[in-house]
Amino acid sequence: MNDSVCPFLHFDKIEPARDLEEVWANFAVHLLVNPESEQYVPRTDRAIQKLTRHLVRSSASMQVFLCGHGGSGKTTELNRLCMNAEIREKFFPLYLTVSDFGGESVHLSHDAILLEMGRALNARNVVDDKYKKQIDDWGLQVVKTFLRDETAKTEAGAKAGAWLAFFKAQLGARRQWKHEEKQILEPKVQDLIGILNEMAVDLKNRTGKQLLAVVDDLEKGESEAHKAMHHRLFQEHYDALVQPRFSIVYTLPVYFRALAGSRIPTGDLLSFPAMRIYGSDLRTSSVPPLDKESRGYETMRAFVEKRVADLWKVIENEETLDELIRIGGGLFRETSRVVQEAADFAIDRGADRISACDAEEVFHQVKKDYQPMIRGDAVAVLQEVARTGRWVEGVEPFLQSRAVVEYENHELWLDLRYALKTYVGELNGPSEPGIG
Repeated sequence: MNDSVCPFLHFDKIEPARDLEEVWANFAVHLLVNPESEQYVPRTDRAIQKLTRHLVRSSASMQVFLCGHGGSGKTTELNRLCMNAEIREKFFPLYLTVSDFGGESVHLSHDAILLEMGRALNARNVVDDKYKKQIDDWGLQVVKTFLRDETAKTEAGAKAGAWLAFFKAQLGARRQWKHEEKQILEPKVQDLIGILNEMAVDLKNRTGKQLLAVVDDLEKGESEAHKAMHHRLFQEHYDALVQPRFSIVYTLPVYFRALAGSRIPTGDLLSFPAMRIYGSDLRTSSVPPLDKESRGYETMRAFVEKRVADLWKVIENEETLDELIRIGGGLFRETSRVVQEAADFAIDRGADRISACDAEEVFHQVKKDYQPMIRGDAVAVLQEVARTGRWVEGVEPFLQSRAVVEYENHELWLDLRYALKTYVGELNGPSEPGIG
């Protein structure tokens, strides 16, 4: 597969690292790995396999929600889905991330997501040119409806596409909208969905393929404003997001699967937990022994091994590697961060390999990163998670920040990150300042 076949996917080129400087570069947290490269480590979760099968088999459009931690490998697997030969035979994949929308993600709205689908499809030059004008006309009409300044209205319509900057600026003010303004918008959203449906039909007539939109990174963000955005999208405006008559995959925050009153049907929500690196029966240990026979441990070890030319030339021994994997918690992005920071500590002390002392420094660094948020009621929440391994009231921000991680084997369970276990266990409760 190359860029001429998949022009919407752009991957980072990774050559196996031969020294610590190259290790530091190869474990940058935002590197996007080509699923067809040597560095790709497959996840064999049922969620992605099930999604692929259902898309290929189904004669009707599907709207599916992939729920999991940021940094658990969803983006890589969604790119792999878009590159799958069976999928591409049936579908035209349209892969989008929040960064494509521009502006602050906390201001995202249902119509902004739908609008970007239309703009992105126009940009691929696979539908009639008339739809670009229809999208522009729709956007300009919405902008002018909610602009009070006549000069601004003139500027918005002064040239093609000028309305878009005004549209994005208006998103930030929507949280102050009154009920009447929301009622004015909704019929216009229905008009936009109608345009998108027409575009999907035109695409099918021209290419013989159905539209498959993949909207990634919607789950990102740990603040209350991000939580409000998630609620706005997937609760208040769920109906609009699933209304288009083509298939769509949305990513969801990890806590949504346990959200009381979620509007998303259980069958449409696919789980994407962290890789399980030890058993739930061992989670109460301050240093959980790794289950080296588990698929999760093998996957995380391969993730590290595939990015270096010779593992033992850059990592001192097996125990040090295991400690890095344990600190990473079965999450790809966190494991990347851990290895990169360990390499940095080793470079600082003039060493040519990561050793136990570097892993220890990373352990304390991860703990310090989370300490400021572990205060007041948070202490009781985290201690209850450590005790029960279950979802408890107030755990959502800790799942989002990855201070608490979700795992799965025969059941779903939660655990504190390894670097926090002893620290949280020794706190005294809400009066404890929790900052060291």
